[in-house]
Amino acid sequence: MDKRRRRKHQGHKRGLVIVNENRSFVESSPGGAIAATKLDHAVASESDGFADQEHRSAEQVAASDSVDRSRRALRNAARHFATVSAIIAPAGGTPFDPSRPLNDEQLIGRVESIHAAASTDPDAFVKGGVRPTGLDALAADIAAFRKSKDTLTLASKGHTEAIARFDQALKDGDEALDVIEGILATSPDAPPGALAALRQARRIGPRINNDEPAAAGPQPTPAASPAAPPPVSDKAV
Repeated sequence: MDKRRRRKHQGHKRGLVIVNENRSFVESSPGGAIAATKLDHAVASESDGFADQEHRSAEQVAASDSVDRSRRALRNAARHFATVSAIIAPAGGTPFDPSRPLNDEQLIGRVESIHAAASTDPDAFVKGGVRPTGLDALAADIAAFRKSKDTLTLASKGHTEAIARFDQALKDGDEALDVIEGILATSPDAPPGALAALRQARRIGPRINNDEPAAAGPQPTPAASPAAPPPVSDKAV
């Protein structure tokens, strides 16, 4: 979660503390009661959304690592099959393409093509240097890569949705606090200090005190005094 979202969430939690301290007054009007309940739900949803984002972020990292491992395994397997195909290819035959695929889609297509071609004569590839379980392992690597990419897609989608839910909760919390702040600002009988405390609780940035004196800059170096003239001798030259 970015710093501003986290600070706003913390501000809402502090604001809820002030509202709870003055809840009897806030809820003395129907609008205040609705706003206080809305704030309760918003802060709870923010907390849940925060935890959900952290969980989804961990899922993304794990899925991304899995994709990287599966990608390396497929590239290594494709390179090995291409090397063996060049050795066992009959005169005039075409070995597998040994170049590195440009993207994941091309990698999957290349490996599936290699698997299909090698499956027509697996013994020849085993004699050329592929392990007896090489074709089965290649098929398993393809399946694992596809699964890892699907998991990463779902984790990314879940993370995006968690952010959207969190942002909606922040919006609801802002709206509720705006209403409560307005009630305190327009009520002559509002609890003393409640409005100032609520506004202070909602601050999310550094406080700037305009009353503080400006920092003194470096003092100018005083100009050097002119040298005194040499004394005049009393003796005549």
